[in-house]
Amino acid sequence: MTFHMRGFVLLVFVLALALLGGAGGSTASTATHCNMPAPTGRQFCVTVEDIDGVSPSGLAGSGKRQVNVEAYQFYKLTIQNVAGTSTLTNGTMSVVLTDNFPGGATAPSTALYVPSAQAPSCAVVSTNPNRVDCALGNLAAGASTPTMVLGYRTSTSPGVTSTDAGVTIGFKEGSNPNGANPSSLAFAENTSLEPDPEASVAWSPSAQNVQLGTSPTFDSQFTTLQYKVPAGKPPFTATMNESNGTLCAPGLKQCFGELVTTDLSGAATGTFSATNPFHLVLTMDYALFPGGSTKSIAVTHKPDSGPIETISRRCSSDPPGPTEALPCITVDVVGQGQAKLLVIGVWGSQNGGWHPGLD
Repeated sequence: MTFHMRGFVLLVFVLALALLGGAGGSTASTATHCNMPAPTGRQFCVTVEDIDGVSPSGLAGSGKRQVNVEAYQFYKLTIQNVAGTSTLTNGTMSVVLTDNFPGGATAPSTALYVPSAQAPSCAVVSTNPNRVDCALGNLAAGASTPTMVLGYRTSTSPGVTSTDAGVTIGFKEGSNPNGANPSSLAFAENTSLEPDPEASVAWSPSAQNVQLGTSPTFDSQFTTLQYKVPAGKPPFTATMNESNGTLCAPGLKQCFGELVTTDLSGAATGTFSATNPFHLVLTMDYALFPGGSTKSIAVTHKPDSGPIETISRRCSSDPPGPTEALPCITVDVVGQGQAKLLVIGVWGSQNGGWHPGLD
């Protein structure tokens, strides 16, 4: 939507604020599962938390209209020795991931395990099936294990709709009289994957590169967001979406293309900085450009906190150097004829809403 009359700018801005919610979102779910021992046996339980609605990973599109998504999912597991006065010993856990597809088809998951300090006893034992084994050690009566966080880059399988984690846990006492009886507990945890072509969601673990991207083939605009979470910074969930809303800063002649909203608010303070900026890229059919010189292109930015701003200064390099003031933008025109694209990049460290316009 475009507006030519400056008298409408304030109204447009107020309406835009109502549209600056996070992208179609993700939700965390928690469940508890327990074995059912004989009356003289020992019970143990596991609490598992996962994140639903994250984006599948991998390449989409081709040529200049191409997006590479690198999103992550997690399983947080805690095991408790519930009853009795005896220690459970030599515990083990196996996690096998399976991808699900429309029509009920399944296949070994193409999700990729990411080792971390939050699961030091876990390691990949096979990729087909996609299996990770963990040593639980001994578990005293009434005690619980530290919460283990198993992180994965999400599946790259085309058409995948969800991923199942098949979890099996057992202790040595299960084979002894009056032991855990039964010796193991098995259950499945389903993680749904985000299907919205104009949204992207990712869990963002420490020391990993993350790339969000909307569909490059759905309509005339697509967007990517790339960043790295510094080592030592806690994980967070990020979202990005496109909409038909308008966010047009006072003083701009008009705005064009789609409103892009990023939500990085879950990141710890200091995650993004001049030395570790994020890179937002808006790519659209050149026909969306209202005309005139591309030198007049600016980007309206409404940060999470602080006033609305107009970003018109061009970055001196791409990526900018560590001493360059942020935010700054780059503007390029690529391709020819009907395949011609306008590419607007933003390097910044403050989250918010983004909309290109003419200065």
